[in-house]
Amino acid sequence: MAKVEYFHETELDKQFYKTYIKDRIPLKIIDMHVHITRPEYMINAQFDPDSWASQCISDMEAEDYYEYGKILYPDSDFTFNALPNVNQGVDIVGNSKYCAELKKKGSARFACMMVDPNWSDEYTEQMLVEGNFDGYKPYPDYISGHRGGDVSMFEFVRPGQYEILNRHKKAMVLHLPRVDRIADSENIREICEIRDKYPDIKLIIAHCGRSYAINTIKKAHEQMGDRIKDFYFDLAAVVNPKVITYMLENVPHNQIMYGTDLPVFLFHGRRRWTDDKYFNLAREDFQWNKHEEGREAEEKYTFFLYEQLKNILDCCDAFGGKPLAEKIFYQNAVDYIEG
Repeated sequence: MAKVEYFHETELDKQFYKTYIKDRIPLKIIDMHVHITRPEYMINAQFDPDSWASQCISDMEAEDYYEYGKILYPDSDFTFNALPNVNQGVDIVGNSKYCAELKKKGSARFACMMVDPNWSDEYTEQMLVEGNFDGYKPYPDYISGHRGGDVSMFEFVRPGQYEILNRHKKAMVLHLPRVDRIADSENIREICEIRDKYPDIKLIIAHCGRSYAINTIKKAHEQMGDRIKDFYFDLAAVVNPKVITYMLENVPHNQIMYGTDLPVFLFHGRRRWTDDKYFNLAREDFQWNKHEEGREAEEKYTFFLYEQLKNILDCCDAFGGKPLAEKIFYQNAVDYIEG
């Protein structure tokens, strides 16, 4: 069985799935945002103690993912985009090669490699080609050491490494740096520069640019205008139906993809938000969890990912129903990465 002890299915979870998800979830799923690793690659991993997400990270092998998935998606065929762990101290070469091996065996549909800006162009290209990777999975925190570090996208991926990716017409799942993420004017300037300089990179903005509260994406859109339509987005960790609705209203529907950010979200919980901030609630005893609603309320929490699934499916119903859900959960990824 799966390794994380607190991941267990309750009768409440089964009922929530039956009531809100079962008849609407697509029969095929590609999770475009899954971090896969083995314990041996994590021995020297360093975590940001101020990050709630870092407190929820664990090693998760492909076998673990499929054990989780059998419970989360009992009626669907599911696979994933294998992304390595991205923390400082991780063996990113070994971890990336593990992701490539999973794709080669058919255990993962896609695989992306972590890229180190200290690598030479020759070594970077050799890794990309020999591993048959679908692209890069760079990470600003790998350089800065903490979440939301003030680093440029041309610091954690060098121009020469962008040129390699562009030449091979590969993808990049991009976590944005800086505290305001996609709403930061420098981030907007840089992603537009990447888009213009390297037009053959298949650029996917992770977490909708960390738009967990509605004003993040609204402020970004005010600055970007129609250029928001130049990018693809994954929905990893995006739960807020206002944000999902906003994306469906302002981004072509074939440019939005399902993602979870597993293994971060294996707990029972939910999220609440204001227009500017978000707050995670959980049953499990993480250091960040203040148990604000009390234990009695927490017993009624279902899987955090079920809360996300319900909200995505509700929004799909409002914009096109199951055909739209089938695009977001599966077909958009296939068309973009393999097309």
